[in-house]
Amino acid sequence: MPELDERFLTTADALPEGDYVSPGLAVVRLDACFPNLVTGDKLNHPWRYLRREIPHTWYIDKREPLMGFLDRDEAILLYNIARSFKGKRALEIGCWFGWSTCHLALGGVELDVIDPALANPLHLESITHALQCCGVQNAVRLYAGKSPDEVAKVATQHGGLWSLFFVDGDHEQPAPERDVEECLKFAAPDAAFIFHDVASPDVAAALRLLEARGFNILLYQTMQIMAFAWRGNITPVQHIPDPLVPWQLPHHLVGFPVSGAEFPGYPASLRMKAISQDLELQAKAVTIERLNTDLRDKAHLIEQHTAALDQQEQQIRQLREELSQRAWLLRKGYRTIRRLFSAER
Repeated sequence: MPELDERFLTTADALPEGDYVSPGLAVVRLDACFPNLVTGDKLNHPWRYLRREIPHTWYIDKREPLMGFLDRDEAILLYNIARSFKGKRALEIGCWFGWSTCHLALGGVELDVIDPALANPLHLESITHALQCCGVQNAVRLYAGKSPDEVAKVATQHGGLWSLFFVDGDHEQPAPERDVEECLKFAAPDAAFIFHDVASPDVAAALRLLEARGFNILLYQTMQIMAFAWRGNITPVQHIPDPLVPWQLPHHLVGFPVSGAEFPGYPASLRMKAISQDLELQAKAVTIERLNTDLRDKAHLIEQHTAALDQQEQQIRQLREELSQRAWLLRKGYRTIRRLFSAER
């Protein structure tokens, strides 16, 4: 395992303004190895699950501004979790430009990385440079493939089981669940999964899958919400949310225990019941909206029919007026003929 270069060690108060890091965590700063790291524009980003209201700095690579990195608190949390797995094998699904990869590798794990973006020379060159800059290139193996198909190939190639998984790949259903299902086949008895962006219910679905398989769950209140799921002899890293932020949980996460929060969460059975009720309400809302749409369509048809009837009534009135006028002309002509006929006699 590589020795941590002390030039990366720092303290929370030495970080840029806008960064928060939980007290009690060892802090590293890797910005020097990411020359294209800049602050992203949260307010105008299109992703619906980006928590724009959180005041922490959101980082991006300026060459690809629509895809963000873990924020500072999340990256440091990832690094500290990796430290608790030092010397063990880990798998990362989704590395982008390697920000999370370097934090994991600096934590001391033997890291395999799967991401189709690694087939892009821009990404591969950038990640290779960052790994070399951090001094962890010999602890990381990169695979340009797509999960979950590539997981079995990598596992077969190197043998053994992984103790730590960081799942941050495709966020659209059913990709997160499929990634987890495949990773479970190669998980050590004592194993843990880390998730980023569980603010998205599609990602959180994979978390519930692990809970159903007997894993313990702990949420971390960070900008995009991270989650830790574990089984066996593992102690999760503790995290204290920024006390200056009025934190809230999305409805699909309510009831899960949150690190550093006063409430421990409630049992899985109650969470599943709440989720089931929420799904029923969503289904009813969809039905109501469909009925409202049908009613609007029918009201529109009625308006069209009413307008057509009004037009027909107007045409009938016009015909009646024309017939009345013609009848008057006929009567007038009949009287004229009678007078002429009488005069001839």
